Amino acid sequence: MNTKNMLIMSVALVIAAMILGSFFYQARKPINTVRVVGYASKEYDSDILKWKITLSSTAATNNLTRGYIQLNEDIKKIRTFLETKGFDAQELEIMPAWNYANYNRDGIVTNHTFEQTITFTVRVVSKFDEIENYALDLTEIAETGINLRNSTVEYYISALPDVKKEIISLATLDALERATQVAKTTNAQLGRLLSGRVGVFQITEPLSVEVQSYGIYNTNTRKKQISVTLSGEYELK
Repeated sequence: MNTKNMLIMSVALVIAAMILGSFFYQARKPINTVRVVGYASKEYDSDILKWKITLSSTAATNNLTRGYIQLNEDIKKIRTFLETKGFDAQELEIMPAWNYANYNRDGIVTNHTFEQTITFTVRVVSKFDEIENYALDLTEIAETGINLRNSTVEYYISALPDVKKEIISLATLDALERATQVAKTTNAQLGRLLSGRVGVFQITEPLSVEVQSYGIYNTNTRKKQISVTLSGEYELK
């Protein structure tokens, strides 16, 4: 190898060492950061209603079939009731029936209780009030001879994934504003977002202060308040 080539190689090694050294220094250089927690909360209206009805019947231990027959008859009455009110009974979701034995004081089985839950889903908001009236005041439906064990109404939001994205965006903007204020107060410039972590969603009734570490999804209220936090770490220059 001649002198010229050796000189070129030496220069190249020196430049490479300088570049690597610069990268190493930048990697080990301490970064000033600020951690903030952004928060967002907004109210939304549910657009799905689920009316859950639990039917009940009893049968003697020597005639258990009668318990299932009675449940089937009550389901037919529910369908008829809904259809007469102008609803599509095809929206009924029927869960499997179950039964349990009833005992007297001597521990002898007296009869069996049969129960079955059916769910009627409504996706037309203008029909919510009508269904609520039937669910809360069971007089009219009970007059059909149906033996009701329980009646509850639940509310859901069909576009919940999109709603969550919107809330996360709002929480991110709030975190950015907080970090910007910190930087301004300390006469620093706010750099890039180094890390961010979204908290669990709290879906509650409006004006609720209830918070759970694993999140909440309250289905009992038509109007919902959805909240979330975002923990962000920003670079300060």
